[in-house]
This record gives sequence, C-alpha cells and structure tokens, in this order.
Amino acid sequence: MLVERRSPTLHDFPYRGPARKCYHKWIVNVTPPGRPHCIHNCLYCYARDAVYSRSSDRLMRVYSNLAEVVEKELSALELCPPVSISNVTDPCQEVPQLRRAVRRLVEVLVRKGVSFHVITKGDPSFLDAVEGFPGKGHFFLEVTVEGPPEVLRLLSPKAPSYQRRLESLKWAASRGLPAVLRLDPVVPHVWRALYGRDWKERLQGLLREAALSGARHVVSSTGRFTAATRKALAEVVATRSTLEARRLVEDYRFDRSATSSGYMLPYGSRLDFHRLARSFSERAGMTYAVCQELPTGAADTPGLPHCEAFPMPFSRRTGEGTFVPLEGCTSNCHLYCPGRPDPPCGRPELARPEPYRPSMLRAAGSRAR
Repeated sequence: MLVERRSPTLHDFPYRGPARKCYHKWIVNVTPPGRPHCIHNCLYCYARDAVYSRSSDRLMRVYSNLAEVVEKELSALELCPPVSISNVTDPCQEVPQLRRAVRRLVEVLVRKGVSFHVITKGDPSFLDAVEGFPGKGHFFLEVTVEGPPEVLRLLSPKAPSYQRRLESLKWAASRGLPAVLRLDPVVPHVWRALYGRDWKERLQGLLREAALSGARHVVSSTGRFTAATRKALAEVVATRSTLEARRLVEDYRFDRSATSSGYMLPYGSRLDFHRLARSFSERAGMTYAVCQELPTGAADTPGLPHCEAFPMPFSRRTGEGTFVPLEGCTSNCHLYCPGRPDPPCGRPELARPEPYRPSMLRAAGSRAR
C-alpha cells in the first residue's frame, strides 16, 4: 500500500550519553517500522521489536511522497547531516513500489550533493539507474550478513542468500565505492550449535570472503534482544543443540548499562568475541568496530572517525541550494569537537552525546523563528 508521509523525517539516532558511538545522521525510513513492511521477516528483527513499531495489519506500507518531503526539508537546512537509508526496514527489498520510492529519494540526494549510505541485505544495483549516482557527497554501502549460509537459513531464511549478499559487496567495490560488512547480530550459540569447535574457523572464513568481495571495514554486534526474541532464538538453536539453547537463555541477560536496554551477552563475552573478530578482520585487510555494545577503545581498530569508518561529514548549503561536505568534519561531534569554539560546522552546540535538535541545522534566521 502506498501511503503519504505526513510528518517530517529529520531525526537522529535516539542514543544519548557518553556510551553513544553513532555519529549524527538523518535517518530516512522508506516504510514505517514493523514486521509487515519487510518481506525478509528475520527471526531477530529489530524493527519488529521497536517500541514505536506499527504493525496493525499485514499490509506493507511504502511512503510514496518521501522524495518530495525530504526535498522540502532540505530547503530549510543550512547544515545537512549524512543520510542513512533506511534503518527500520531493508530499502533494497524486491518490491517495485519500494525500490521506486528509494530511487526517487536517491535522485534528490544526488542532485543536492548530500552524503548518504544504504544498509541492506539485498541488491542495490537498481541505483545504477540514478543519473550521477552516488553524487558529489560521500557514500558507502553497508551489507548485513549474520553468518555463513547455515546461520542465515536459521535467522533470515526469507532474506537474500549469503552469495547474493556478497554480490552486493562486489557491486560496490566494482564501482569504486566503499563497502562495509555488517556482521550483526552474531549469536555465538547459533554458531556453536551448527559448527561445534569449528565455529571460529567459519568466522575467519566469512571475514576472508567478505574482504575478497570488496569489504574494507566490519561493524559487528552480538545483539540486543527482547525477551520474546531471546525465546525464539533459543527455540531455533534447540533444533540443533539443547545445550547451546539452554546456554543462550542463561548468557543473554537483561542489561541497561549502554545506550539502550535489552538482553545482551555479559561484557566479558562480548569483549572476547569482538577481539577475536577484530584480529580475523585485520588479518583479512579490513578495519573493525563494535556497534554500541563496547567502548571505542575496547575492540575497535584505532583511529577510526566512527564505528562505520568511512568519512561522512555534515554538508553546508551553497548559494545554489546544493550542499558540499565540510572539510574536517566527522559528524561524530561529541568525540571530536567538545570544547572547540570553532568546529568545522560553526555549531559548538552539536558537540554533545545526544541527538541533535532539527532547529540546530537551520539557518540562523530560521532558528530564531
């Protein structure tokens, strides 16, 4: 069902506090959150579990006027955050109406010179039809792979296959575009139930294949689940190993110490996994970062501007109404610009570990109003 977006899209990640690792983004979702709006129907679906998820019926809804809404919002901005497409459902699903909406949105971003990235399990090659893609802003592709083929058959059997996801990495690399492997979520109990003692070798093999497919960076997480998702994961694992299913329930404990609450592995288990995965990634020639669940210095490759590695600066409006990236900006304001009276954007008030307010990004006169 095509529906009109009636509210502004401009918003950041909701994370706040010193544990925040995300740079400032403009998150543009092509559908509402919720299970009906994504045909992948992954077992652990974060969008399905979101408190704001809307799934009153089984119809997929796609925002038909998204390009127009975003273009109107851009017209009011002096500073534009890098855009993330789309965080609640896959923007590259094989649904013609959805791909049409994404293509029209990308056409606006390319024409305006805005930086953006796409996160998907699908095939982004339909974006080749956008004239000038990816534009004068910064771009990277992020492809989610939860594990080798056997893991995907348990966690995301309706999503594109392992090989098709590697093909998406190859698509980006063949065009000289930065590509990120999103190894997320890694549930060690699933891997051990499937591979036993060989699970570490399978992890190393996956990372090597991703690097050979063109990935230059890895972002990873061991997951943050609701009680219902933890139960569903345990039931699936029990079909392979009752021991690992029991351990999963015991090991994933409720934790509210980071940026949001949920059932997570204990800190030490997270640390051990990520240090191992980082060592394998770096041997394969990739950098590595942890999504939210560890401090930056615990297991990330040193020197990264943020957890997704590739430069994604704010952009400033030009006199022609287009945008150009800000030299020296990382969009990770609370880590790189605290206390600076003259940050690249000229807005010291952005250097806080919390979401920006849209009013901070508008021209001075508009902010005053």
